[in-house]
Amino acid sequence: MTEVATVGVDRPARHPVHTVVGARIRALQHGVLKNQSDSVAALARLRRAVGKPTGSDPDVLQYTLHPDLAGPNPPDGPTQAETATHLALTLYAVHQQALREPMHREGREFGLGRSARRLVGGDEIPERHPVLRRFHMLGTSADLDELAHHLRGLVQQLRTARIPLGYATLAEQLLWWQRAAGGPERVRLAWGRDFYFSQFKKNGNTTSESDSPEES
Repeated sequence: MTEVATVGVDRPARHPVHTVVGARIRALQHGVLKNQSDSVAALARLRRAVGKPTGSDPDVLQYTLHPDLAGPNPPDGPTQAETATHLALTLYAVHQQALREPMHREGREFGLGRSARRLVGGDEIPERHPVLRRFHMLGTSADLDELAHHLRGLVQQLRTARIPLGYATLAEQLLWWQRAAGGPERVRLAWGRDFYFSQFKKNGNTTSESDSPEES
């Protein structure tokens, strides 16, 4: 797939993965919150696909595949965008399970770092807080499989606390994570800024540098 353009120093132009994931989750979430049987069944199928290789479960391909994610000359295996979409949609299905309020929310306030910070609560972050340990494990993940494992754990914690997450932005960040040229470092920095800068925003010490480059 063609590399997306970069806007400014470190803010990328939106990739189609952001648009596709956002649209599909909004549609699913709308149906689930209205208890529509087809949407409820779709989320159940997506939950069963958690941890499975991208493209291996025919029951979820209608949700995880899109021409814009495959590109004009698709490879034999899944593209990075398809992998990011599969991960984001299956994680959302876990997050939304049996809840009657929306667990996908759009906007800067629902980035991964900020949602994780809400799990900690309070003004200070204890050094041995379990959420902080899990957040650090996300940052030190050696590969996408390890990252996905730690993300599932964090999403389960967010679900228990009923804290929403922006899955379109997460999908785009998962795409960038797979890019060889500094992708993981770029995403770690965005998550870290969101996590630690939330405290300054709460206290009113806001600067233009505190906005994550990956958030919408």
